[in-house]
Amino acid sequence: MQKLPVYIVATAALTLSPQVLADTFFGVYLGGGIWQHQFDGTAGEPAISLNELGAKDTNDSFYYLALEHPVPLVPNVRLQRTNVSHSQSAVITQSFALNDITFDVDTQVDSDFDLGHTDLTLYYQLLDNWVNVDFGLTVRHFDGYARASSETLTSSEKLDELIPLAYLHAQFDLPLTGFSLGLSGQGISYSDSRVTDMDVYLRYTLDSAMDIAVNLGYRSLALRLDEKEIQADVELDGPYAGILLHF
Repeated sequence: MQKLPVYIVATAALTLSPQVLADTFFGVYLGGGIWQHQFDGTAGEPAISLNELGAKDTNDSFYYLALEHPVPLVPNVRLQRTNVSHSQSAVITQSFALNDITFDVDTQVDSDFDLGHTDLTLYYQLLDNWVNVDFGLTVRHFDGYARASSETLTSSEKLDELIPLAYLHAQFDLPLTGFSLGLSGQGISYSDSRVTDMDVYLRYTLDSAMDIAVNLGYRSLALRLDEKEIQADVELDGPYAGILLHF
């Protein structure tokens, strides 16, 4: 068989589309969106409900970057930031304490809390076709706070927790439609603390030179911490909308 000249092979390699090269050797995923969620649960010791403090539905943002490659045994990397903060004011009908400072009944209390967190996820792909399955480990850093004040008192507690979570993600592509169904879960339970984070979504990928996808989903985050620094048992859940770019 006659061999192709070297310059023809080289020219063909150089003219391959960037998308083919990206999918074969290196994939970059950049995404973000808005999460509309409600608050439920308690905070402080003795505890008070977040509804009693005046917490309402709110919108928060998230964004992430993922890098995938074909190198064996080396995990893929995903970095995500989720902003979660809220401020409220209410006349409380039950007493509660934050950092050993007690707020009495019938007191006007201004409060705000931040459950913002950053995730570093290292994961492997078990399947990568019309069914995609990833598993790995997430290290989540909560770097927020809880704060309350009245006319005479002010108290705050810092939330600075580094928590490992098991990570599992699955996506099912619906052939010839552009639609995909996906779900992911992260979680851990230890001592009197627990974190679970569940996410289900419907994705539509536009037919374009660069993969652009729109996500509509529902996320539920449950956090229970019983630490010396902070006590909280909080649930956040609600729909979100986002966009994803694949280079």
